[in-house]
Amino acid sequence: MQGLHIINQFSPLLINLHTATCLNSRLVTQGRSSPIMSAPVIPISIVSDVVCPWCYVGIAQLQKAMRKFQQSHPGASFKLTWHAFELNPDLDRISSTSPAPETVPVISKFDYLVSKFGRGVAERGSELLSQRAQAAGIEINRSSGVIGPTKLVHEALIYAREKDKQTEFMLALFEAYFGKSENIFGKAGIIKVAATVDGLDVTELDDYLNSRKGNKVVEHEIKMNRYIGGVPHYTIGKYEVHGGQDADTFVKVFEHTM
Repeated sequence: MQGLHIINQFSPLLINLHTATCLNSRLVTQGRSSPIMSAPVIPISIVSDVVCPWCYVGIAQLQKAMRKFQQSHPGASFKLTWHAFELNPDLDRISSTSPAPETVPVISKFDYLVSKFGRGVAERGSELLSQRAQAAGIEINRSSGVIGPTKLVHEALIYAREKDKQTEFMLALFEAYFGKSENIFGKAGIIKVAATVDGLDVTELDDYLNSRKGNKVVEHEIKMNRYIGGVPHYTIGKYEVHGGQDADTFVKVFEHTM
């Protein structure tokens, strides 16, 4: 387990935190924190992939942190924006041409993890993940279901962002994929999940996916986010946070943004 440091630019104080994550955790400042406002809006940019279980754990802990922070800062609010990352580019077997495919090639999720990491690592990782998911109050079934290319899902998330429903849609996708082991990778699976989100027009989304309007945006985001090396990755105000953090870590970052 690796230490995480928050660097406060206004003080020599170095706060040492401890967190568990599947990635090397790091948090660095990019500039001075904003002055206190009567009703601050804290912007949070999240780089994520829908097949990343730590991203699901991360958003659950982030939501806990937001609720906790708002108890002590009643005027505070948050603006979340999600950006694309391709965790498994080797599974990208679909073209960017129209129309979008109803289904795409998929393989067993667990078999893929075993082939990528080895059986021992895959099994131990599943045990640790289950513990972290339970602590976050969510359900993750990592051993059943399938895995496939995610670019088309990211295109649908671009559409949802235009409708200001991106977070709701991402949460629905996480629940469908990790909680219910649903196949969300082709257009049919994406539309099925979108139908559960208030404010998303599935007919309009179907047309949007067939047009492949979001493909260039997704390709650009994936290219720009390669430097990160892994997800989840958060930019909170002027701070960057990497890895599946707990709620208290996020609250401390929120305090530094005020």
